[in-house]
Formats: sequence, structure tokens, C-alpha cells
Amino acid sequence: GGGGNDVQMRAHPLFPCITLLLLQEVLNRRLFSTVREARRLTYDANFHLTSFETILGGWYLVTVTAKPELAVAALEACEETLQAARSWDKITRDNLRSAQFELISKHQGAMQTNKHWVDMMAGLQLMEVPGKDMRSITDFVEVVQSVQVEDVQRMLECLDTDKGKAWTCIGVSGVTTGPGGG
Repeated sequence: GGGGNDVQMRAHPLFPCITLLLLQEVLNRRLFSTVREARRLTYDANFHLTSFETILGGWYLVTVTAKPELAVAALEACEETLQAARSWDKITRDNLRSAQFELISKHQGAMQTNKHWVDMMAGLQLMEVPGKDMRSITDFVEVVQSVQVEDVQRMLECLDTDKGKAWTCIGVSGVTTGPGGG
């Protein structure tokens, strides 16, 4: 890290949000790589975080699209992937760099649209939106680049991903045949 600059960036109002976005990107890549590519259990896997930095509480959502007969195995693979990221297969510098590149690329692309500018400027003058000021627009890339592996790992360790503590659900769409059905 950069010493004093790291401390300064960690105090930036965007830092928690950016760290969560980077964590989301890292976990999306992990889930896709493990559950889809390596184990071939799903067509798609996604990890989504709510804005923990702006609301008390929050949740994360993992969604997969799989054949009904692979749903339980896909759920278990997702749980294992999240546990691995917290324990023996921690986030690496390469994971972070890829996530930073992706986040900056998405941001720079979105900066070309009016909708993104309106979204970024919404609430800038409201006292009810604490910590949102022009730095939310001007410092985005600098804050993304300042986040360290330890920051993302600490953020992950704050999430309760322990098996049995997280609520899980398997939903099936379309016509299926269940026990005794046909």
C-alpha cells in the first residue's frame, strides 16, 4: 500500500461502496469459474450485494440457472465457493486487478450515457444522502485503484456465508415431474 494515501482513501465516502462492488465482481468470477466452468452444474451464476454501506443490514443473493436435477449440487458448489474465498482460497492480487479493470471499464463506458450521469448526480445536494458529493463522481477511478486485497478480503469476512446460517432456496420454473408425478 501507499501508507498515508491508503488511510486517506479508506476514509473516502466512496470507499465502502467501491470495495463492495469489487467484492461482488471477484465473487461473480469465482462462482462462474467454479460452478459453471469447472463443475458444469449451471448455465449461469451471479452474486449480488445490496448496498450494505447505505442501509443497516442488507443481504447478498446468489442466483444460478441450472437443470432441476443439478440444482442441489449447484447450491452446494456455490456455498463451497463462498467458504473457500473466506478460508483456504482467499482473494488474490490477480483477482482484485481483474475486478478493478472490469469495474473501471464499466464505469468509463457508462460515463458516455446521460442516464449514468443523472444517477451519479442524484442526491448530491441532499443532506439526507450523507457522504455523497462531487467526489463521488470525480474520484471514482482513483478510489477503485486504491483498494487493496486486504480490504476486499475483510469485507468478505464481514458477510455471514457459513453453511446453515445463510438462507437458501431452490426454485424450479417450467414443467417438472416430481415423485409420483408424471
